[in-house]
Amino acid sequence: MSIAAWPVLDAPPWTRSVSPPSNSARPTTAHHRGEWPAGYWKTVLGRGLRLRCPVCGQGKLFATYFRMNDRCDRCGVGFAREHGQWVGSLDINTLLTAVVIMAGAGFGPLWPLATSLAVWCSAAVVFPILTFRFSRGLWTAIVHLTGGVY
Repeated sequence: MSIAAWPVLDAPPWTRSVSPPSNSARPTTAHHRGEWPAGYWKTVLGRGLRLRCPVCGQGKLFATYFRMNDRCDRCGVGFAREHGQWVGSLDINTLLTAVVIMAGAGFGPLWPLATSLAVWCSAAVVFPILTFRFSRGLWTAIVHLTGGVY
Protein backbone atom coordinates (compact mmCIF):
# COMPACT_ATOMS: atom_id res chain seq x y z
CA MET A 1 0.00 0.00 0.00
CA SER A 2 1.45 3.33 -0.96
CA ILE A 3 1.31 6.46 1.14
CA ALA A 4 -1.04 8.10 -1.35
CA ALA A 5 -3.67 5.38 -0.69
CA TRP A 6 -3.83 6.04 3.06
CA PRO A 7 -6.99 7.76 4.26
CA VAL A 8 -6.55 11.39 5.17
CA LEU A 9 -7.98 12.52 8.50
CA ASP A 10 -8.73 16.17 8.87
CA ALA A 11 -7.92 16.17 12.62
CA PRO A 12 -6.98 13.70 15.35
CA PRO A 13 -10.02 12.11 17.03
CA TRP A 14 -9.44 13.92 20.34
CA THR A 15 -9.63 17.34 18.66
CA ARG A 16 -12.79 16.78 16.62
CA SER A 17 -15.84 18.63 17.85
CA VAL A 18 -18.77 16.53 18.94
CA SER A 19 -22.25 17.99 18.76
CA PRO A 20 -24.24 17.80 22.02
CA PRO A 21 -27.29 15.55 22.21
CA SER A 22 -30.46 17.16 20.96
CA ASN A 23 -32.52 17.00 24.16
CA SER A 24 -30.10 16.44 27.06
CA ALA A 25 -30.51 13.28 29.11
CA ARG A 26 -34.29 13.55 29.47
CA PRO A 27 -36.08 11.31 26.98
CA THR A 28 -39.75 11.81 26.18
CA THR A 29 -41.82 8.92 27.51
CA ALA A 30 -45.39 8.38 28.66
CA HIS A 31 -44.59 9.76 32.13
CA HIS A 32 -41.85 12.12 31.12
CA ARG A 33 -41.80 15.06 28.74
CA GLY A 34 -38.65 16.47 27.20
CA GLU A 35 -38.87 19.86 28.94
CA TRP A 36 -40.18 20.81 32.40
CA PRO A 37 -42.50 23.79 32.90
CA ALA A 38 -41.10 26.80 34.74
CA GLY A 39 -41.10 26.28 38.50
CA TYR A 40 -41.81 22.55 38.20
CA TRP A 41 -38.73 21.69 40.25
CA LYS A 42 -40.22 23.46 43.30
CA THR A 43 -43.40 21.42 43.00
CA VAL A 44 -41.47 18.17 42.67
CA LEU A 45 -39.18 18.88 45.64
CA GLY A 46 -42.23 19.80 47.71
CA ARG A 47 -43.88 16.52 46.76
CA GLY A 48 -40.78 14.65 47.80
CA LEU A 49 -40.65 16.38 51.19
CA ARG A 50 -44.36 15.60 51.68
CA LEU A 51 -43.50 11.93 50.93
CA ARG A 52 -45.66 11.83 47.79
CA CYS A 53 -44.97 10.58 44.28
CA PRO A 54 -42.84 13.17 42.45
CA VAL A 55 -44.73 12.58 39.18
CA CYS A 56 -48.41 12.79 40.20
CA GLY A 57 -48.20 14.10 43.79
CA GLN A 58 -50.95 11.71 44.91
CA GLY A 59 -49.38 8.32 45.65
CA LYS A 60 -47.45 7.60 48.82
CA LEU A 61 -43.72 6.89 48.70
CA PHE A 62 -43.63 4.66 51.78
CA ALA A 63 -45.56 1.52 52.68
CA THR A 64 -44.13 1.46 56.23
CA TYR A 65 -41.81 3.79 58.11
CA PHE A 66 -38.67 2.32 56.53
CA ARG A 67 -39.93 0.46 53.42
CA MET A 68 -40.66 2.35 50.21
CA ASN A 69 -43.32 1.28 47.76
CA ASP A 70 -41.91 -0.15 44.53
CA ARG A 71 -44.45 1.78 42.43
CA CYS A 72 -46.86 4.64 42.84
CA ASP A 73 -50.34 3.29 43.54
CA ARG A 74 -51.92 6.17 41.54
CA CYS A 75 -49.84 6.63 38.38
CA GLY A 76 -47.79 3.40 38.40
CA VAL A 77 -44.38 5.06 38.11
CA GLY A 78 -41.50 2.98 39.52
CA PHE A 79 -39.37 4.58 42.21
CA ALA A 80 -36.25 2.38 42.32
CA ARG A 81 -34.10 2.10 39.22
CA GLU A 82 -30.70 0.63 39.99
CA HIS A 83 -28.57 -0.75 42.77
CA GLY A 84 -26.98 2.06 44.76
CA GLN A 85 -29.48 4.72 43.73
CA TRP A 86 -30.20 5.64 47.34
CA VAL A 87 -26.64 6.67 48.22
CA GLY A 88 -27.63 10.29 47.56
CA SER A 89 -30.38 9.99 50.16
CA LEU A 90 -27.83 8.68 52.64
CA ASP A 91 -25.53 11.60 51.83
CA ILE A 92 -28.32 14.14 52.41
CA ASN A 93 -29.22 12.53 55.73
CA THR A 94 -25.59 12.31 56.88
CA LEU A 95 -24.83 15.92 55.96
CA LEU A 96 -27.98 17.21 57.65
CA THR A 97 -27.23 15.20 60.80
CA ALA A 98 -23.63 16.39 60.92
CA VAL A 99 -24.62 20.05 60.51
CA VAL A 100 -27.31 19.84 63.21
CA ILE A 101 -25.06 17.98 65.69
CA MET A 102 -22.07 20.27 65.11
CA ALA A 103 -24.21 23.41 65.37
CA GLY A 104 -25.87 22.11 68.52
CA ALA A 105 -22.62 21.08 70.15
CA GLY A 106 -20.80 24.23 69.07
CA PHE A 107 -23.45 26.81 69.88
CA GLY A 108 -25.50 24.94 72.47
CA PRO A 109 -25.39 25.23 76.24
CA LEU A 110 -22.21 24.47 78.16
CA TRP A 111 -23.05 21.21 79.91
CA PRO A 112 -20.75 18.89 81.81
CA LEU A 113 -18.94 16.42 79.56
CA ALA A 114 -21.10 13.43 80.54
CA THR A 115 -24.31 15.34 79.79
CA SER A 116 -23.00 16.65 76.46
CA LEU A 117 -21.94 13.16 75.37
CA ALA A 118 -25.29 11.67 76.35
CA VAL A 119 -27.31 14.37 74.58
CA TRP A 120 -25.30 14.64 71.36
CA CYS A 121 -24.61 10.92 70.93
CA SER A 122 -28.32 10.22 71.42
CA ALA A 123 -29.17 12.96 68.93
CA ALA A 124 -26.68 11.49 66.44
CA VAL A 125 -28.60 8.21 66.58
CA VAL A 126 -32.19 9.49 66.75
CA PHE A 127 -32.00 12.42 64.30
CA PRO A 128 -31.11 10.34 61.19
CA ILE A 129 -33.93 7.92 61.98
CA LEU A 130 -36.42 10.79 62.18
CA THR A 131 -35.20 12.40 58.94
CA PHE A 132 -34.71 9.17 56.96
CA ARG A 133 -38.04 9.31 55.13
CA PHE A 134 -37.73 12.98 54.25
CA SER A 135 -34.20 12.63 52.85
CA ARG A 136 -35.35 9.60 50.83
CA GLY A 137 -38.37 11.55 49.53
CA LEU A 138 -36.20 14.53 48.61
CA TRP A 139 -33.73 12.27 46.82
CA THR A 140 -36.56 10.55 44.91
CA ALA A 141 -37.69 13.99 43.71
CA ILE A 142 -34.14 14.88 42.64
CA VAL A 143 -33.81 11.58 40.78
CA HIS A 144 -37.11 12.31 39.01
CA LEU A 145 -35.90 15.76 37.93
CA THR A 146 -32.74 14.25 36.47
CA GLY A 147 -34.66 11.64 34.51
CA GLY A 148 -34.29 8.59 36.75
CA VAL A 149 -37.90 8.11 37.85
CA TYR A 150 -40.33 7.44 35.02
